[in-house]
Amino acid sequence: MYSAYGLAIKSDIELPALAHIEPTEPDITIAAATIPADAGGKTKFRNWEAEPERFLSSFFGIGRFLITGGDTIHYDRDAGADDTQIISIILGTALAAAMMQRRILPIHSCSVMTDQGAVLVMGRSGAGKSTMLGGLLALDLPMLADDVTGLDFDNNGQPVAIPGFPAMRLWEDSLTKLGHSTDGLPQVRSDIRKYYVPVENFHTTRARIRAIVHLTVSNETNVRIEPLGDAERVECLSRFIFRKKFIDGMGMRRFAFEQVAKTVNQVPLLRVTRPAVAVEPKRLAQQMLDHIATAEAVSVL
Repeated sequence: MYSAYGLAIKSDIELPALAHIEPTEPDITIAAATIPADAGGKTKFRNWEAEPERFLSSFFGIGRFLITGGDTIHYDRDAGADDTQIISIILGTALAAAMMQRRILPIHSCSVMTDQGAVLVMGRSGAGKSTMLGGLLALDLPMLADDVTGLDFDNNGQPVAIPGFPAMRLWEDSLTKLGHSTDGLPQVRSDIRKYYVPVENFHTTRARIRAIVHLTVSNETNVRIEPLGDAERVECLSRFIFRKKFIDGMGMRRFAFEQVAKTVNQVPLLRVTRPAVAVEPKRLAQQMLDHIATAEAVSVL
């Protein structure tokens, strides 16, 4: 039995990056199964099909994955596929679809816990999201998620961040630059040189969201930090819903729009534009946090 995103997960395949918990009634059950050819939904798009409460995806040479009701993930393995390939889909595509079916929005962001709540950092590939996370962790802030953060609301209607699992996924060259070896680390997939790296300083419970950051990169020489305008806020957060097209396929567009609008009405969003040249991660992270604190003090976010 495992825990991720505040959910108890029972799985018949070992999930090396997730924390073990005592046996309990599972929120999600993961199991091998024979998936019928017509198990998909009415909406069809490239390698997936969907309809309300149902999502089926196919990965050539790996297998098919059926997610139903927010509580079941079935996988039907192709001949020759190994466990790492199955697990990588389960912890990415399949878990994201299950979270959506449970009305949790997966946001493509890393996140950490500060003394006043969670800070989420979104960004396109190459924007420096992992580097920023490294800087935040160097400030001894507990991690909530390295790649996808769950977005939900508490009983008072306040947006909260749901922690993922206590591991980062790093390429071999990144580990080498950090002075670490890959010895003993579980490989994310057998066909790529990417590894799960355990994170001991991990925040395990959902937390009020303090701020959301959109990280970008430019040719400017200095770091620029600015709040997003009202017209940009919904579009920006919507853009970083993880596997966003699944939302439409499962008929959840209205739900997602309402969740995003409700969030940006309560949580400050700001854009951090960093220079393309290397910026010391810890200094960049501290600069961002200082800006958030200063803006909160004068209520300009």
